[in-house]
Amino acid sequence: MDRYTGIFNGPEDSATNDKHISLVKEEYFSRLMEFLPAVIYTCDAEGKITYYNKAAAAFWGFSPEAGTDFYFTGWRAYTIDGQPLQADQTPMAKTLKYGKPFTDEIIIENAEGIKKYIQPLPKPIFNTSGTLIGVLNMHIDITQRYQLRMQALETERKQELYNKKVETRYEKMIDEVQDYAIIMLDKEGNIISWNKGAEKIKGYTADEITGKNFRNFYFEDDITKKLPEMLIEEAFCNGRVAHEGWRRRKDNSRFWASVVITAVHDDEGNVVGFTKVTRDLTERKRSEEKIKQYTAELEQKNKALEQYASIASHDLQEPIRKVEVFTGMLKSKINSPEAVSLYADKITAATQRMSKLIREILQYTRTNAEALFEEVSLSAILNNVITDMELIINDKKAVINYSNLPEIKGINIQLYQLFYNLLSNSIKFNDRIPVIDVYHEDAPWAEIAAVKQLQQDIGYYKFTIKDNGKGFDNKYGERIFEMFEKLDEKAKGTGIGLALCRKIVENHHGYIKAVSKENSGTDILVYLPK
Repeated sequence: MDRYTGIFNGPEDSATNDKHISLVKEEYFSRLMEFLPAVIYTCDAEGKITYYNKAAAAFWGFSPEAGTDFYFTGWRAYTIDGQPLQADQTPMAKTLKYGKPFTDEIIIENAEGIKKYIQPLPKPIFNTSGTLIGVLNMHIDITQRYQLRMQALETERKQELYNKKVETRYEKMIDEVQDYAIIMLDKEGNIISWNKGAEKIKGYTADEITGKNFRNFYFEDDITKKLPEMLIEEAFCNGRVAHEGWRRRKDNSRFWASVVITAVHDDEGNVVGFTKVTRDLTERKRSEEKIKQYTAELEQKNKALEQYASIASHDLQEPIRKVEVFTGMLKSKINSPEAVSLYADKITAATQRMSKLIREILQYTRTNAEALFEEVSLSAILNNVITDMELIINDKKAVINYSNLPEIKGINIQLYQLFYNLLSNSIKFNDRIPVIDVYHEDAPWAEIAAVKQLQQDIGYYKFTIKDNGKGFDNKYGERIFEMFEKLDEKAKGTGIGLALCRKIVENHHGYIKAVSKENSGTDILVYLPK
């Protein structure tokens, strides 16, 4: 660039210099525009070209005549999507008309038939009075950018088509699945899609169930407990919930369902619905229940055998011992007819009692326990127990006080075993002369209410077996009823007597507990239905 310097001595010299500087600036601007690679041209207020650079001539494919040709001479315009565009609708025309820039992207086809994608940047030119005298326009060639954009759009379009095809195949695959009920729910749990598996498992067609709430699959108890709402809430908060339970089919039959509900999110992470996948596991549930039932029956049979062994060892012991003792006494008094008759009668009574016990034990092990319930006199049972324990009572000089006991519905052999074990423990585990009181009363309602194992709408008898033995720390009140549990390891016994007592009481829908204090005896409390 040339550099100009000088000395100005007066007004005439100053004016001349300003004009010279203006000419220099104009020449500099013209040369600068000429060599810029961007299309630049100007036109007057009528649209006639007043200036253009080499890039503009190359773009148009010819050199227009300044002052004669209009800016649109020799080319056609199209919208960016290829539709013909009238000359008065081009950004340049609208800029001339309204006096403000319009920069819509367009396509221009030049005199040689070559199309270019451009973004015009027209700038209105105003004189000092504010009148529009022309427009300076520059074209940004966006052909490459547009082609890249179109390629991206085409790629996106193809991807959308592919996704749609995959989605369609996925939906068809889901629809064809028959072993799983796969459904879509909205945020409120209303059904918006339904596959063949759902129709097969639940019995509804898509037309019958679409739009209805998935509560339709739950029974009234679960609806009352708001189980459907709780599952939806958990899936909403945690993203997923799994549950197994009985569900309702269209015909009101039930099936065991394994359900997984998963939240569906939009691009912003908001929950917009849920997928619900259900499997019918009824056959598995039935198999499990059969196994449980079989296991329970096996356990019950094993317990029956345990009870048999225990009863045999406890109940038959005393009659056998009586036979042995009275046989020895009979031999020693063989020459005394009165003594022989007395001891023979006792031996006969003991063997008859033993025979009766064996028959009842066998009947119990072979028969359903509920079928053996009958009216039983507890006074008669207590008398039989005291008779069978005659020898140990005499040996220990035990005193047993009791009043008349009521009749209840029960199993004779089990109630015998109950009182036999309770009295036997009170006598055997006593280091002093045993004194035992047996009595009953109507169980107070407050005590019934305090025991969760008892029904709250029926009456109970409360039986107390009170002894003066050494007792135990009351914190072991529950432990003594455990199988094979003994508080005193040195004490004789198997540790199953009180466990049997609890089982017998439970079989009779009652409750048993022990209240004791060290060196102050023990009270065994038994609650049995009236």
